[in-house]
Amino acid sequence: MIKEIIYEYWKEELPEVFSRETEIDSSDLIDDIVGIRRCGKTFLMFSKINKLLKKVDKKSTIYINFENRKLFPLKYDYFNEIIEFIYSEKLLEKGKVYLFLDEVQKVEGWEKFVRGIYDEFKGKIKIFVSGSNASLISKDYGNLLTGRHLSKTLMPLSFKEFLNFKGYKIEKIITEKDRANIKKFLEEYLTFGGFPEVVLSKNKEQMLSQLFNDILSRDILSRNVRKESILEEFAYYLAGNVTSLLSFNKMADYFKSRGIKISVPTLESYFGLIKNSFLFFENLIFSYKIKDQFQNPRKIYCIDNGIFNFVGLKFSKDYGKMYENSVFLKLKKESFDNRLINIFYWKNIQHEEVDFVVN
Repeated sequence: MIKEIIYEYWKEELPEVFSRETEIDSSDLIDDIVGIRRCGKTFLMFSKINKLLKKVDKKSTIYINFENRKLFPLKYDYFNEIIEFIYSEKLLEKGKVYLFLDEVQKVEGWEKFVRGIYDEFKGKIKIFVSGSNASLISKDYGNLLTGRHLSKTLMPLSFKEFLNFKGYKIEKIITEKDRANIKKFLEEYLTFGGFPEVVLSKNKEQMLSQLFNDILSRDILSRNVRKESILEEFAYYLAGNVTSLLSFNKMADYFKSRGIKISVPTLESYFGLIKNSFLFFENLIFSYKIKDQFQNPRKIYCIDNGIFNFVGLKFSKDYGKMYENSVFLKLKKESFDNRLINIFYWKNIQHEEVDFVVN
């Protein structure tokens, strides 16, 4: 089956791609691309392949998506089949091979294969992997591949990328008409967010609802959750309370008032699964004491304005929350690009608040 999928990839034309601000490295290290489902990881890979095709033959590249229905049920042996295929086609005799493994975390034990290939074929096979879960860059994975990989976290479109997708270019001199157009685009961006498919779609609300359900079912509920209905309700609650403070104790009391018994540690575990899918983020209070950071309520932010506008129960647009969430996402992207950047909020005993403290 691996052979058939690679042959199909070689035969088919790559889809048209838009340029992104994030670029993939060109060193011999393993490149990890992580981010929420449908944020453009696959197309970032295709963009890299298009650049490679300017100097190498397409048969020097291999692309496999492990969500391809033809590969189910997924088997670890697929990785050995890939290497056997490379040998059978004598690809290494023609030069370096570029191996793209999309949604690779679907296959249990994939990390050991990637490390093995890197160690055995260093400089001969360049590996790119992508995944829709933060576990792809977890501590265990990082320890396994210490010094062997570079990680990139991809998010939905920034406003600059959004304008590019809309075909609108900002000139050095901004006219009154330009300002009007930019304000119109900003209104759309704040309302519907920056998922590439949503930006280009005419049926944005339905697509956002479907996207949220896909993330829940495929990236969160699929991870051996015992009380799926509670986790699902928790996710909808978060969507309706973006930029608000979250206390796990109060959340447990809320479920208790409805006759649902759930412990604080279980809620914390569920929130960890939600965070790992990149659907929601937490922002802790600024304090020099780690204990204070975790004992105080955390502020909740959503990966995309469109999701919290159309999934969370709202009766009117709240531009304050929309702007605040957008600013957080911009800062979060900066922190992904530079791990030394940390984001917090701050509040004093008079309840005066600073939305973002960055150090």
